[in-house]
Amino acid sequence: MEIFELQDTEEQTLLCLNYDFAKDWETDRELAFKPLGHAKDVKRFWNYNTLFKGVRILVAYESTSPVGHLEYIPIEHAPRPVQGENLTFITCMFVQPKHRWHGVGAHLLEACEEKAREQSGGLAVIAYPDSLFMPAGFFVEHGFTVVDDTDCAWLLMKNWQAVPQPKFLPRRYQPVPTPAGKTTVDLFWCGQCPFWAHARDELLHVAHELGRHVVVHEINTDDRVVMERWGIANGVFINGECAFLYPPSQTEIRKALQAKLN
Repeated sequence: MEIFELQDTEEQTLLCLNYDFAKDWETDRELAFKPLGHAKDVKRFWNYNTLFKGVRILVAYESTSPVGHLEYIPIEHAPRPVQGENLTFITCMFVQPKHRWHGVGAHLLEACEEKAREQSGGLAVIAYPDSLFMPAGFFVEHGFTVVDDTDCAWLLMKNWQAVPQPKFLPRRYQPVPTPAGKTTVDLFWCGQCPFWAHARDELLHVAHELGRHVVVHEINTDDRVVMERWGIANGVFINGECAFLYPPSQTEIRKALQAKLN
């Protein structure tokens, strides 16, 4: 297994789509990206604009096939509602299902730590105790400790220098009162995740389909100042209530909105 640092996001996004690199053709890649629409380019644009802030992508290869990736950035520029100093923040790590439990994640984390030791005093990550995506147990097994928690998510840290403990930003979300006869949607999304960019497109499509009874307030949190103002990076709130903290499908969005309209 070899770990390479890439600047382009194509392999990273294809990995998250569980693309079969063993049958890799340009036309196959186009077909794999098609369900995402322009969200693939939104992710690429976000990455391009964040390179100077220190975002980096590590991709693990078995022979010529990518099998997993890890993305990291200085915590001061993290696209998540966290705050800290002198830490390297892991924004995302993904290993294709058929390659899990074979040390891919451990190799990626080891490579990330090696690079982080050159520029910071530790690592930080948001992980989830009951999820196969960013599983908290994996990071605990590799020396991380839980320093904060919120919304079923844990903030973990592994440090080799004395650094302040990171923490979640307080949520400052205050919904706008819903006009009579209307359903209001507050949509927070960041281009760092192509699946949230795609969910944004799906939500706007469903809202248009349902007509004037649905009012969407779209808040893009690519600018960290905006994210800090709300204490939210990604999420969907309907009539002031939290509906989704993960990228919902078009079916889930339609069902949730129709339930409110009825």
